[in-house]
Amino acid sequence: MKKVFFSIVILLSCCIMFSGCIKTSPTTFTINPSMTASIGNYNFIASSVVPATINSQVNDTITTLIITGYSSDPDLPSDKIVITVTAYKSVTGTWSIAQGQASGTYYHSGGVYPAVGGVVSISNITSTNMVGYFSFNTTSYSVTNGSFNVGLP
Repeated sequence: MKKVFFSIVILLSCCIMFSGCIKTSPTTFTINPSMTASIGNYNFIASSVVPATINSQVNDTITTLIITGYSSDPDLPSDKIVITVTAYKSVTGTWSIAQGQASGTYYHSGGVYPAVGGVVSISNITSTNMVGYFSFNTTSYSVTNGSFNVGLP
């Protein structure tokens, strides 16, 4: 009788212990990151878009948002557009390139073309992604109708 009772206790203990180990995976929301822009008659479409943040000062921590879109054009594989927001605070808004609040750079065929004026705007932030637009002029190119949709960095 003691063996049966002991076996039942062990069996129930194992069931309770292993039932606590069952894990459910959380719901994961996926977005399709994108970046597009018009550069003259050329339509830039990014094959991948990478958002990142960096702390840009040591004493007073200021976070810089960087969004990089890599070209999907097989003839221009090294082309990319990089936009930044200098003092990013995880809020929507529009930042001026001319005032130094943001920046934009177009990398084309080995050349680097920094923006001399324009805007970067974040129009919507959700729990999983951010959406916005940008436009800027370099000394050689006009990057217009830019838009992005990326996961949160």
